[in-house]
Amino acid sequence: MNNSPFEVFRRNLKPLMVFLTGLALFAFVVLPVLDQYMRQNAGTRNEQVVATFDGQKLTRERVEGFTRGHRATLFFLQDLAQRTLSDGRTPQTAGFQRDQQTGNITGLGINPEPSTEGSIRTFVFAAQAKKKGFALSDSELSIWLERFCDGLYTEAQLNSLAKKMSSNSMNLPMIKEQLRLHMLAQVFINRGYAGLRITTPDQAWRSFKKLNQKATANAYGILVSDYMDEVEKLAIDSAAITELYNEGKDKFSNPESMEPGFRRRYSAKFQYISGSAENFMADEISKLTEEELRAAYKEKVDRAKLMTLPEQPGAEPTAEPKAEPAAEPKAEPAAEPKAEPAAEPKA
Repeated sequence: MNNSPFEVFRRNLKPLMVFLTGLALFAFVVLPVLDQYMRQNAGTRNEQVVATFDGQKLTRERVEGFTRGHRATLFFLQDLAQRTLSDGRTPQTAGFQRDQQTGNITGLGINPEPSTEGSIRTFVFAAQAKKKGFALSDSELSIWLERFCDGLYTEAQLNSLAKKMSSNSMNLPMIKEQLRLHMLAQVFINRGYAGLRITTPDQAWRSFKKLNQKATANAYGILVSDYMDEVEKLAIDSAAITELYNEGKDKFSNPESMEPGFRRRYSAKFQYISGSAENFMADEISKLTEEELRAAYKEKVDRAKLMTLPEQPGAEPTAEPKAEPAAEPKAEPAAEPKAEPAAEPKA
């Protein structure tokens, strides 16, 4: 019986190949993601918390890890854009910008300046965007990357390229997570500025003309003193002044025309005042004291212009309403008929 190691390997070749394939997938796919997750969440109880929002805590290690990933993502996108341009293609994403004169890449679609403060803002703004209902799936991010490289690489090739450029510290799922948070944060920022950066087509056209419109003009200097004599002669001749005025009195002035124009532009001045009855009443009520209100109320009750209000159930009686029944005997005029005995002499 042959117990050679090669014979054992030959007999168990298929199970060994399956085991080695699974081990390779675990090492190159699962372990990097697990390592990144462990780095971001390891020791959260004992590490220094640099920010809190919505009940979440951002530790220093998590923020610094995200910032390092941000730098690696920028490096990946920069290299991918250069490869795409070198192949004669152009990134088709909205955030990509390139200087047409120098050919330098000026925008990649995400925040170009990694920093600790920027990472914290990205976490906060992305969380706010998620609360408002915004979301980005992996398939949408895959489409964005495909458009960014203009279809030059497949998703598997992008994953290999990300590992190669980051020395296996980043892979495509990590790149997607970076893009997801940065894009959601940008959506929230743009939503906050909505309505503040609106530019009409006319304003855009005027701005374009300011930068691109050119004109050539020939100019020469004129001395005012050379024309003073003619102006003085015109001032003396009142008939000429009247004739010039009559010629242009019905025309508006036009700087581009040599014809005189003395007609004034239509203008109007308006003055208005606005008020609110509610505000006026509230202002007047605030000037009244409780003593004045009680005195006015009592006076109107005494004159029988107001009826005493019934006591509300559960309300504590005040000292003032208890004194009101004592005011009822003022109906003394009803006792005046007792003076009738004075009429007895008539009998």
